[in-house]
Amino acid sequence: MKLILPERAGEEKIRDFWARCEGRMGNPGAVWPRGRTYEEWLRDTMAYRTRPPQGKVPSVLLFLTDENETKLFGAASVRWQMNERVMERSGHIGYGIAPEERRKGYAKTQLRLALGVARILGVGRVLVTCLEENEASRRTIEACGGEYEDTREWQPGERLRRYWFTVGQPTLETERLRLRQWAREDAEDMFEYAKSPNVGPAAGWRPHEKLSDSEWTVEMWRGSGEVWAIEEKASGRVVGSIGLYRDRIRNDPMARSLGYMLSETRWGRGYMPEAIARMLRYGFEAIALENISILHYAENAQSHRVAEKCGFTPEGTLRHGVMRYDGTLHDLALWSMTRDEYFMGRQENVEAE
Repeated sequence: MKLILPERAGEEKIRDFWARCEGRMGNPGAVWPRGRTYEEWLRDTMAYRTRPPQGKVPSVLLFLTDENETKLFGAASVRWQMNERVMERSGHIGYGIAPEERRKGYAKTQLRLALGVARILGVGRVLVTCLEENEASRRTIEACGGEYEDTREWQPGERLRRYWFTVGQPTLETERLRLRQWAREDAEDMFEYAKSPNVGPAAGWRPHEKLSDSEWTVEMWRGSGEVWAIEEKASGRVVGSIGLYRDRIRNDPMARSLGYMLSETRWGRGYMPEAIARMLRYGFEAIALENISILHYAENAQSHRVAEKCGFTPEGTLRHGVMRYDGTLHDLALWSMTRDEYFMGRQENVEAE
C-alpha cells in the first residue's frame, strides 16, 4: 500500500471514491468537492499546499491505494503548520477509510504512512485526534503508538481524544547498506571520512579538524529528521550520509532535494547509486513526493555520474549558485526527477526483464 497525490490518482478514481464514500465518511473534509467541479476542487486542493485560505494552515491531501493503483481505499490530510483552531480540534493528520474497506487493517497502514509524510515535512511531534465515541479510530491510533494526552470538549456535546506521536526516521535497507537514524556513537565513524580533504569540500563544507566537529554534526542531524546515516552491513561502520532536504528552488512542499556523501574508502563500489535508489523508492512510493532534485558543484564529476546513472534529468547550471566556506563562488548543476518519471522508469525496467 502507498499514498498518492490527487493529481496522480486522476479524475476517474477520485469520482469513484466520492461515489463510494459520500455521506458515509466524514474525514478528511478536504476530500469532498462541496459543489465544485472536479477541476475546481483539484485546483483548490493543490493550492492548499502553499496558499491556504485565510485562517487555514497549509496541508497536503493524499489517497491510499494499492501498489498497482487500481482503486482508492482511503484519504489523509497532513498539516505541517498549526494555528489555535487546528491545535485544539484537528491536529496534524485527519484520515478516513472507504466504508467497504474498513476492518481490514487499512486505517493503520494509512496512518503510519501519513506519519512518515509528516516527519519529512518537518513535524517530529504529531498530534492526532478522534471523537471520544469513535472506538475504531481510537484503536487505530493506539495500535500505531499514539500516546494519550487527554479528552477535551471542542463543541457542545462532542469531546475529542488527543494523542501524540514522536515520529522517528524509518530504517531503509538495501542489499549492502542500511540507511538509518544517526546515533551519537556514529561520530567517530563520521570523523574518519569527514576529515578527508577529498570529501567535505566537494559537498560544500570544511573538512572536520577534530572529533568534536563530527560530534556537533551528528547531534544536529539526529534531530533534523532529514539525514540518514549510511551503514555498511558487512562492517557495521557508518560510511556516509544521505538526506532529503527542503528544495530551495521549488516552493512545493512535496518537493525535496537529495544530498549525499560517501567515504572515499568506499568510492567505486556502487554504494551511492544503491542508496539513492532506495531513497527514491521511499520518497516516491512511501511518502508521495512529487519531485526529487539534486544540486551539486558543477565541477564535481563524480556527482554528475551518479545523478546520470540514477536516471535524473539535467535542468541546467545555476551560475555562481553558492559561495563555499572559503569564499569561492561555484556554479551549481541542477538535476531532477518527477514522480511520473520515476514510475515510468520502474515500468520500463519491469518490461525489460
